[in-house]
Amino acid sequence: MHHVGLGGRSDTMAPVTDQPVEFPDGRSDLPAVEPETSTTVVIEDGVIPRRVRRPLDLARFLVAVALTFATVGAAWFASSTSAGLDADLSTGANLLPSLVILVLNVIGGIGTLGLPIAASISMVMRKRLRQLLDALLASLFTIVLLTVLATIVSQIDSPRLLTALTGSSSAGGVSTAPILGGLIAFITVARLMGRRPWSVLSVVIIGSVAIVTVLSSAIALAGMLISITIGWGVGLIARYAFGTPTSRPSGLAVAQALELGGYPVISLVAQDTTRRGRRYQAVTRIGAVLRVTVFDRDMEGAGLATAAWTALRLREDQVNGRSNMRRTVDHAALTSYAAQAAGAAEPRLLLASEINADSYVLAYEYIEGSCFSELDELSDADLEQAWRALRTLHEHHISHRSLHADHIIRGVDETVWLVGQDTGSVAATDVAMRIDIAEMLCTLALLAGADRAIAAGRTVLGVAGLSRALPALQTVALSAPSRKALRRHKDLLVELRNTLIEIGPDDAVEPIQLQRIKPRTLVLAVVGTIAGYVLLSQLADVDLINLITTADWRWVLGALLFSTVTYIGAAWSLSGFVPERIPLHRTVLAQLAGDFATLVSPPTLGAIAINVRFLQKAGINPALAGASVGVSQVMAFIVHMILLLGFGLAAGTQADFTFQPPRIVVIAVVVIAVIIVGLFAIPQVRRLTNERVGPLLREVGPRLITVAQRPMKLLEGLGGILVLNIAYIAVLYASIEAFGGSLSIAVVAVVYLAGATIGQAAPTPGGLGAVEAALTAGLTAAGLDGGIALSAVLLYRVVTFWIPTIPGYWAFSFLTKKGAL
Repeated sequence: MHHVGLGGRSDTMAPVTDQPVEFPDGRSDLPAVEPETSTTVVIEDGVIPRRVRRPLDLARFLVAVALTFATVGAAWFASSTSAGLDADLSTGANLLPSLVILVLNVIGGIGTLGLPIAASISMVMRKRLRQLLDALLASLFTIVLLTVLATIVSQIDSPRLLTALTGSSSAGGVSTAPILGGLIAFITVARLMGRRPWSVLSVVIIGSVAIVTVLSSAIALAGMLISITIGWGVGLIARYAFGTPTSRPSGLAVAQALELGGYPVISLVAQDTTRRGRRYQAVTRIGAVLRVTVFDRDMEGAGLATAAWTALRLREDQVNGRSNMRRTVDHAALTSYAAQAAGAAEPRLLLASEINADSYVLAYEYIEGSCFSELDELSDADLEQAWRALRTLHEHHISHRSLHADHIIRGVDETVWLVGQDTGSVAATDVAMRIDIAEMLCTLALLAGADRAIAAGRTVLGVAGLSRALPALQTVALSAPSRKALRRHKDLLVELRNTLIEIGPDDAVEPIQLQRIKPRTLVLAVVGTIAGYVLLSQLADVDLINLITTADWRWVLGALLFSTVTYIGAAWSLSGFVPERIPLHRTVLAQLAGDFATLVSPPTLGAIAINVRFLQKAGINPALAGASVGVSQVMAFIVHMILLLGFGLAAGTQADFTFQPPRIVVIAVVVIAVIIVGLFAIPQVRRLTNERVGPLLREVGPRLITVAQRPMKLLEGLGGILVLNIAYIAVLYASIEAFGGSLSIAVVAVVYLAGATIGQAAPTPGGLGAVEAALTAGLTAAGLDGGIALSAVLLYRVVTFWIPTIPGYWAFSFLTKKGAL
């Protein structure tokens, strides 16, 4: 707590000293005011940090990284265009007068050394030694980094990359400009671009150096741009990591600004810090209480990621300059003055003033009362007053956009007020005002019940006015506190919607499409991009011409036919363990969609998630849906092991029916059995297995008993599992025959079943890499030629994994659109 002498216009004074004011962090740069008369001011401001990390610096660093990669990518994929552009620039340089080039060289040469020296002297005089040290370190790091990158690029045997970055395919070219990058890093950390005349000098010098560098053909345009973005990025991340000197004004400075605006205070108490500013409560000389909000550059960029994501997702979202302090202040003041002119029940904005070049203060009248969220009971008068306050705003086309329970206050005189108005907008759209009505309805319904909230709204707005909320009754349209509250009352929106439909107009009302991009759409786009990348990377190593020309197309068509049969078997293997009736054609589509899902997830996990989701959308209880999929997986594993044992015995049986399995197989089986028995002899392993497997068995058991009571369903499920495995075996067998190979079906079955087991355990999407390696090794060990084995496995994977992704994507989109996924 500070007791600070502050000049005022009161007859009651107390003397003050001329000593500087000491702050908790040791600062004493603001001297106490010594007017002719003074009074004591009590300031509770907490500890002001010397250095802060600004969120906007981190956001800009991410932009710098994105620009760097974009520049490299553009130069790589358009290397010919880049080289042509460099040649045109070099040709254009010859047409410039020698005097112009000389002037640019002089400015760049002198400025490269002179600007950092002059800026360093300025920072020393301003006692910013720490900032100077940070700027020098960032500059040095950038120079070293760009020099190392240039060395690495010159050592890489990639003429295309060299041409893109150096303008020449020879290894002696220069790919980066370390001095230019270091200069930009220094300017960024020293924050010269935010101060005049330093910003003008910085632009002139950087421009001169860049132009001379490119025109002299010392470096390609792409290399220079990369140097600039890397220097900027290093400066930004250094600024964020080391912190920058705070621009937050002290409590004394805030009090001085309030007094200059005509509101001398005797008390200023810090309350909280939000993304929209720091809040204080002030008491003036005449006893009036003010709610004070201070904006400073330390807050720039706070909440920027959330705002960007919201703007990307929603079509109708207020944008109030979160990344720019001045625009934030202007927006808050504009909405407040507009509401005040409209006569709305909102606190009046009494003062909007500058504190210093980096901070502003807004002072509102203080409403003494309680938030609706703090009240035990709301009267009908309270509800109607809240609706009238919103009606007044909307009559003047002003939106609020944050009508949750903490922003509605009942004053001590029983008057209802709306606060938090800086989130709204003037000249509001019809959609924004519909969202306001929807959120007010939800908030009041959460506090007083749906019937009372609708009755009060109907009294104030009428049926037609209240029904305007119907298309906007969507959780995505509401503010974050309202969405959080509705999660605990999931049926409330449905109840409100049904009631409004009953009392509203007879015409059907379609929901407003508020979402520009749904999360599911975004995920689908990312999945598709990853799938395309993985597909191209795998097919890049495949000699498709050889596959096409050497394969027997009769067997290829057979492999495609058997691959189609696998989806029917997979559908039966699921529907057979679901007592409820589900459509077979949609179940088949779900299996196709599951194949698409495995592109970005391990093979089993993607299919399980799709199947559980499909059953839930089909109307099956989530617990029963999970149990059904669990039964299917357990039975599939059991059948898989039985088939592996059976075909293993068949593969080891000779023509005279004597059983002589390969010695390596016998050894492997014995080793595996010993390992399993040995592991289960350890108490910790038994306990862990019981914890992981026990719940699954307890969940699967009752469902399996239910299915077992219906023999035809059990037969359908087991038959589907058999059809699924036999069809996959047939696909692998046909793939081998397509390239002239020959193995017994039993051996092919053992190789497939063993390879599938390894593939299911692999953590890679779709078992990529693991399945191919296991199948190729198995076929080769079985005596098949290595080249034929590799070609057969590639054909098998193309038929069973890659080709189905195309209809799988369509099935995923179709089922999603139909609400079946």
